[in-house]
Amino acid sequence: MIDYSATQTLIESMVSERVVPGVNYTFINNKQIFTSTIGFASIYPTVTQLSPFAEYDLASLTKVLITENILLKLYQENKLNFSEPLHQFIPEFTDERVRLFHLMTHTSGIRGWIEHRDELSHDELLDAIIHLPVTNEFEHKMRYADTNFILLGLVIKKIFGKPVQEVGQAEIIDVMKLTNTTFHPTKSACVPTALFNGEVLQGIPHDPKAQQLGSDCGSAGLFSTLNDIVKICKGYLGIDRDILPFSQDIVAQLFDNKNKAGLKPRSWGWDLRFDPLYHYPIILHTGFTGVLILLDRVRKSGLILLTNRVHPTGHNQIFLTIREKIIQSFLKENDQ
Repeated sequence: MIDYSATQTLIESMVSERVVPGVNYTFINNKQIFTSTIGFASIYPTVTQLSPFAEYDLASLTKVLITENILLKLYQENKLNFSEPLHQFIPEFTDERVRLFHLMTHTSGIRGWIEHRDELSHDELLDAIIHLPVTNEFEHKMRYADTNFILLGLVIKKIFGKPVQEVGQAEIIDVMKLTNTTFHPTKSACVPTALFNGEVLQGIPHDPKAQQLGSDCGSAGLFSTLNDIVKICKGYLGIDRDILPFSQDIVAQLFDNKNKAGLKPRSWGWDLRFDPLYHYPIILHTGFTGVLILLDRVRKSGLILLTNRVHPTGHNQIFLTIREKIIQSFLKENDQ
């Protein structure tokens, strides 16, 4: 096992310095896996101990672990090549320039303020998202937005005739035998997140759009455990070459910049970082609730970090600063 002691110290300092209540994390290096659990599941209204088997609100990791993977399965089956216009699947979206790959790389330029968003019904919110304008950022700026993956979820619904989360359960979770990954968790198994209307959210997605859209939300809503995420990540790293519902050749394409020169590098779904020494791509994705996955396919190494940094309040800028230090520390130690 490579020595990740500096990164480990940074991770555990978040608990000792009360940046997060607790943390579950894993270092992967080829077939060696180091896992640790420290701290608490909750500090309000009572203090509860954190379990290594706790289920976390994965927030935006839903994008790459479910929605993206359904699309990759369709890609392997030659049912999509990602150059299809969004308009083909959602006729109400009238700008025919926007292709699926624009949504997957966050270069669609789709932006706009949705007034009273959190007060809209399921149908009203989807209608508002579908009718957002394509701005002059189209193909000129990488701007990360949930909207892109909500629209991709609607594409999946059009293809399968079922909501994206139902498709994700059948085509990804069940196929991969992820027994503790779900859109419908048991409350007591879940790590609590933020206060909402005077009550602590537990087993309910923190993301308001995920609450409103339910099974039609392709950007958030998934819950899982550290053990299940380790299984998935071993597939991305090529350590377990059979667990993912598509080939390793498809996986390899994720470790590649899909954006044109001059734009922030991005793969399909995943953010990219680069090895400090050899400058090859490493995939990264985070979630607002305090989770991240960082994977180096060349070295077959990775970091999985699960916290509930929004508990009991979502205002936690310190976490974001330390998270970047953790990422940089891992990349540095990974090269040693």
